[in-house]
Amino acid sequence: MARPRQTIRKPATLAAPALLVALAWPAAAADPPWQRLEFEAKKLFLTAGAAVEFEPAADVPVDERCEGKPPMPGSAALIRIESTMFGRRSESSLWFDPGSLKAHLRVQEERGSRNRYKRYTFCRGSVEAERATPNPGEAGLPVAEWTHRYPLHHPVPSTLEAPLSEPSALLHLVGRLAALPSGAGERTSWTVPMFSNRRVLAVRIERDPETVTGPPSFSVAGGEAPAQLTLVRFAMTPMAYGPEGSAEDFELLGLEGAIEIVAAKELQAPVSISGRLPPAGRVTVRLRHVKLR
Repeated sequence: MARPRQTIRKPATLAAPALLVALAWPAAAADPPWQRLEFEAKKLFLTAGAAVEFEPAADVPVDERCEGKPPMPGSAALIRIESTMFGRRSESSLWFDPGSLKAHLRVQEERGSRNRYKRYTFCRGSVEAERATPNPGEAGLPVAEWTHRYPLHHPVPSTLEAPLSEPSALLHLVGRLAALPSGAGERTSWTVPMFSNRRVLAVRIERDPETVTGPPSFSVAGGEAPAQLTLVRFAMTPMAYGPEGSAEDFELLGLEGAIEIVAAKELQAPVSISGRLPPAGRVTVRLRHVKLR
């Protein structure tokens, strides 16, 4: 299958918060046709896999870390990611508003060569975190029984002009943007504030105006894939928001820094994700199987 040209952009720094552009999404589209995506990456000694599931409405776990109103919603869209890499197994869940991309709650648990737990609650003006790692003898126990636990408080700049999101939401967003009309006069760039690795970043999303077509290179369950797919390339350029933080804090599926995503317009789903994966260098994670609704 022909693929769009690849351009690796260097991370930048957002010098002035006023440059952050508020999101202006069209009316919320219908739910994407996919339910589960399975990805794989192979490079030299590396074999990694990831599965992404999307639910348009799921119950949000009770969380009382935020002070004041509004409270956490009862339900929200849910993206669940399971991945295996370098002897580690990771499971993460993000509850978010698919219309505004506002993140509500993210929970991640890692097991294997590294054991840790992270929970981020997106409040008004802050992200309240709980982190945990096992003390000796606790690695095989449930996370609730780990005794090394500590809270963290991350202020959110009051100058943000759009709701604070989280990188996992990009797996939903690129499909939505790929489905938008393309051509002269159509919008091709957006900037989204995101919380990644304890930092607030501004992630610039640029849609390549050129598209390519090709047959699916993955298997399909639950329906039939289109005979030809329209592929749209997106470049993600992270920028530090203010004097603290680094563009290198941006991470998606274990990939860091400037990330490129190719999405299929007909399925509203990413088909490849490229980025830097230490210590393997530049790696591309490709879609191998999709389960439709």
